[in-house]
Amino acid sequence: MNSWEDWQKPYKFGTLVIWPPDALREIVNLQRERNDPVSESYCEAHISVTQPLSKYLDDEEWDRLETILSSIVSFEISYGPLKTFLPYPCIWYEIQPVEKVLEIRNVLHQTGFFNLDMKHSQNFIPHMTITEGLSGPEVDENLFQMLQDESGKGLFQCKRLSYIVPDVDFRFQIKKFLPLS
Repeated sequence: MNSWEDWQKPYKFGTLVIWPPDALREIVNLQRERNDPVSESYCEAHISVTQPLSKYLDDEEWDRLETILSSIVSFEISYGPLKTFLPYPCIWYEIQPVEKVLEIRNVLHQTGFFNLDMKHSQNFIPHMTITEGLSGPEVDENLFQMLQDESGKGLFQCKRLSYIVPDVDFRFQIKKFLPLS
């Protein structure tokens, strides 16, 4: 971890995400690899749910998270169309229902286990990123239009959250699944 940049260090304890189905993740991973290989090298396609954990959790704390999540009914997620924060260099898939993802985020954040001092803790928009502009082609209207033309929309069932943690090279790996009811 000594070679990590300052912005990476708060993620050392991991975070909770929605891991899309393999077929969708493969498509978005290819888009990420082509348009932002640095970002893709850190983590496969995902939908962030929480801020990073502020510490490693013990068994009792994991049980608490699992109890909370087991009371939430699985739900259908709609992804697409693409959106952008231009001029901030980010292109991403819209995720619906926003309210459901934010509800889960809020109830998990109330446990006190998450680092809420980071940017975007309060104004978070659920999304699945293609590019953050860390590498690859210039993120502009032309790239946005090209990606929009090649990207689709779809649905999948969210049945669980995934706990992901970065390794020494800051590549996130799934360490645990947390099922919904």
